[in-house]
Amino acid sequence: MKPEQKQAFIEGFRDVAQSGVTVLIWGFVTGIALAKSTLTVYQAISMNLFVYAGVSQLAALPLIAVGIPIWVILITSFMVNLRFVIFSLALQAHFSHLPVWRRIFLGYCTADFGYLFFIKRYPKPLSVDERRGDPHQISLHVLMGMQFANWSFWQVGAIGGILLASQIPNDWGLQFAGAVALVAIVMPMLDRPAARWAAVTAAAVAVMTYGIPLRLNIILAIVAAIIVGMMTDRSPKTRMTS
Repeated sequence: MKPEQKQAFIEGFRDVAQSGVTVLIWGFVTGIALAKSTLTVYQAISMNLFVYAGVSQLAALPLIAVGIPIWVILITSFMVNLRFVIFSLALQAHFSHLPVWRRIFLGYCTADFGYLFFIKRYPKPLSVDERRGDPHQISLHVLMGMQFANWSFWQVGAIGGILLASQIPNDWGLQFAGAVALVAIVMPMLDRPAARWAAVTAAAVAVMTYGIPLRLNIILAIVAAIIVGMMTDRSPKTRMTS
């Protein structure tokens, strides 16, 4: 790999690494689900490596458990991940000049964060003249760096979840997985001080009022978070002009 290509790869890796914690946690949740299913540890790890799609894995697990025919499992997995077809169509305009085998490999490695960060950086494909002026294929190596980051964080999280699932009590079940999943959803949203203050307030109020009936502590936490978020939001407000 030439220095220019290596630098592009590193830049792409760094872009997706910003969301590495989110990918890691989602992988961990999926790994726990795989390990607590009817699959053996080796089957779970193999499925995670070959089926690089968390939603497909989670959709397939209950079907596998009840012995549904394989063709039904395959169709279900395909349907729940139709967004990857959209991803592929968008990337096809960027890399249609590459050999088929290389496009297939890029297709396997492309996941949500890699695709989103790449399209954000390259909203329009390079023209023929621009590609000729880019002998190092910088955009390709940027995508490869993004894909490697996404794949690495996912595999570390998922395999970690598979191997550590036995240490998690069975009675935690979906409650634990749901809590971890919510952390994965919320973390990327805490991109402003107001959001962080609101999250801290919600957590504090929910814990302090935990004992009240009907789980009204959740309502109180939401109301408190909204108030604190509005008070600490320093983003510019739009004004209506006549």
